[in-house]
Amino acid sequence: MMSSSSNDNEIYLAAIEGGGTTFVVSVARVVKSSSDSNKEEELLQIGATQLEILRTTIIPPKDDNTGEILNYTPAQILSETCDFLTKHLPSSGQYSAVGIATFGPAGVNPESKNYGSILPGSPKREWRNVDILTPIAKACGLENDMSRVLFDTDVNAPAIAEFQHRNACATQSLTSLSYITIGTGVGVGLIINSQPVHGLLHPEGGHVAVQPLQNDTFAGYSWGSEKSPYGGVGTVEGICSSVALTERYLQMEPDNDNNKTNNNIDSAQTREVLSTLPDTHEVWDHAANAIANLCVSILLLTSCEKIVLGGGIMKRTILYKMVRQRVCTLLNGYLDSVDELSSVEKLENVICESSWEKLGSGLVGAYALALRVYEKDNTNGTQSEEVASGKEGKRRNNDDDEQHLFTSGVLTGIGLSFCCLLLTSFLSRGSRHRY
Repeated sequence: MMSSSSNDNEIYLAAIEGGGTTFVVSVARVVKSSSDSNKEEELLQIGATQLEILRTTIIPPKDDNTGEILNYTPAQILSETCDFLTKHLPSSGQYSAVGIATFGPAGVNPESKNYGSILPGSPKREWRNVDILTPIAKACGLENDMSRVLFDTDVNAPAIAEFQHRNACATQSLTSLSYITIGTGVGVGLIINSQPVHGLLHPEGGHVAVQPLQNDTFAGYSWGSEKSPYGGVGTVEGICSSVALTERYLQMEPDNDNNKTNNNIDSAQTREVLSTLPDTHEVWDHAANAIANLCVSILLLTSCEKIVLGGGIMKRTILYKMVRQRVCTLLNGYLDSVDELSSVEKLENVICESSWEKLGSGLVGAYALALRVYEKDNTNGTQSEEVASGKEGKRRNNDDDEQHLFTSGVLTGIGLSFCCLLLTSFLSRGSRHRY
C-alpha cells in the first residue's frame, strides 16, 4: 500500500491500458495547486487537470537476457495487474476512481452482461470472453462501488482525453474529434456533439473497406480469415496494421535474413522488422493510402474537426505528410470550399499527432476515463457534459428556473383549456333552449 501517512483527502487514480500483448498499469495523484508538487517533469496535463504519475509498470516485462517480451496468458497478465494495483492502494483502501482502456471489440455498455469483457469476436482468441473489469475493480477496493470504474476502448478513451485537452487549450472550442490508432490492429474513437460515440457497440472504423492502390494483389492479413469484415481483404486494418504490413513484407521478400528465425506473426518480435525498413519502402505507400481512405471516410461521414493519428505505426513520422497528401488526392477538390481542407498545408491543423506521444495516448486515455467518472461522481452527475467537453455548462439554478417556467406554462395551458370547455358547454345549452 501507499504510505500510511498519505492524506486520505488526496485524489488517487488508477489507469490501465490493456493491450492483447501487454498491459500498462499506472497510479497517479491529482495535483491541487502549483505548489502541490515538486516533480514538474512527471506531471501529466489533461485539460485543466494535472496528475503526478507515481508508479507505472508494463506487464509482462521483457526478458533480461533476450530483451523480448515474455509470453503471458491473459490470466497471468490480469493477476500481475491486480497485484500491482493492490500493492499500491492508497491508505484509504481504495482508489478515488479507475479508468480501463482496452483493445476491442469490448463490451462498453454498462447495461450489457458483456460490460467490461473482451467480446467473442476478438481476433485475439485467448482473450475472448475474458472479464477484465471485475478483478481490477476488486483489486482497487471498488468491487462494491463499480460506478467509480469506467471501462471503454483504447481508442474512445484517447479521443476523450484529446477532446478535453484541446478544448481547454484552444482558442476555438471543438464539438467533434476522432482518434485513430494504427498498431497491431486499427481502432477509431469518435467524439460527436461533445460526447463519445456508443451505439450497438462502439466505432469499429478499422474494418471499413478502402480503395487499395492500383495493382495491389495483397490478399489481406491472416487475422481476417476468421470473423473479420470482408475477410480482412481491402480493409484499413487488413492493409495498414503492423500485422498486415509485416505479412506483406514477408511475402515480398520471403528469403530476407531478418525473417528466417521467426515467422510467427502474433509475435511482437516478428513485427519489429518494420522498424528496419527505409521510409521509401513500398509498404509505407500502402499504409498511407489505407489511413488516408479512413480519414476521408470520417471527414465525409462526420465532418470531424480534428483527426488525431497515433499508435506504433505512426512512429514512422513520414506517414503524416503522406497521409495528408493522399487525403487531398482522394477528396479530389470536393471539399475545397472548407478552408481547413483546401490544401495539404492546412490539413496539418486537421490531421495531427497525439498530444502525448511520449507517454502513450492509451494510458492518458485511461486516466481521462478515471477523471471523467471521478468528476461526474463528485458533482452527482450534473456536469457530465462539462467533463466531456471541457467547457462550463449551465448552472443548476438556471435549469430549475427553466423547469419552473415550463411547469407554470403547462398548468396555465391546462387551466385555459378547462375554461374553454366550460364556456363551450354553457353556450351549447343556451343554443338548445333557443331552438
